[in-house]
Amino acid sequence: GHIYELQQLYDKAMESYQNGMQDNANNPKLLQHIAWLRLQDCPFQNVTTAIQLLTKASEIDPSDAQSWYILGRCQVGVREYNKAHHAYQQAVYRDERNPTLWCSIGILYYKIGQYKEALDAYSKAIRFNPFMSAVWYNLGTLYESCKQPPDAKDAYQHALEIDKDSVHVRERLHRLQLAAENPNLPLDSLPPLPAVLEPVVIRALEHINPLESLAGGQVAQGGQEVKTEPTSGQAATSAPQGLPLDLSCLAAGISPEAAEVARKMTAQPLSLLGLVQQGGLGALSQDTVASLLSGSG
Repeated sequence: GHIYELQQLYDKAMESYQNGMQDNANNPKLLQHIAWLRLQDCPFQNVTTAIQLLTKASEIDPSDAQSWYILGRCQVGVREYNKAHHAYQQAVYRDERNPTLWCSIGILYYKIGQYKEALDAYSKAIRFNPFMSAVWYNLGTLYESCKQPPDAKDAYQHALEIDKDSVHVRERLHRLQLAAENPNLPLDSLPPLPAVLEPVVIRALEHINPLESLAGGQVAQGGQEVKTEPTSGQAATSAPQGLPLDLSCLAAGISPEAAEVARKMTAQPLSLLGLVQQGGLGALSQDTVASLLSGSG
């Protein structure tokens, strides 16, 4: 089945997997493979079914970090952030030095506005593998969100050194240059760029998970997508309850659900690197970057 899947012969792959299910419907690796097939750009695509299969696989074999990781990715895709945090946490317990996992954890934190924790997670990913273009790109967009264009430029340049053909990185650098030359230039009128890049692309999730603005958007409640708006009369400079108050870059009006997720994640944080300066989101110093690139520290 896996060979057929690699050849994009999805009908034969599913037939082989189903034959395996007849022999052993509780094989966690088989469940994992079927779930992965359900996440491909093919006629069998179904994220809900993939989540069910991965949940069962992780229950049968909770020691498999890969099942937990893919499950977390799916739950981020459907905006079940509490469940995603739990899945990533289980994956970290079993594979704590996986840079792909830490990059995705950073993306989760970024999406709910926990920028300090996102910085820590990205730094962890870079320490374990400094040659992932996606994590440097994500670090750049994080700095842009916090109005730190020089640090964003440094991160994008690292990303470009790794992936010289990246259209997104080149465009980010181009727009930083335009903004520096003409601060009044309306860059919002340009086509949007991805706010984050996952290190492993899952096509099914790209169709259902456009990154929503922290200042309002759609969040999942009971499996339903609902519109959220900033609370009437809320001060533009106030931080939502439960989020770090020393982050001036944090947007007001984050949905109550996301704020509650952030509060719980702060109360039960993952084991992260302490690379953040007190009082705000600081840049990674040149010494720190050199240390990450060299793998020391």
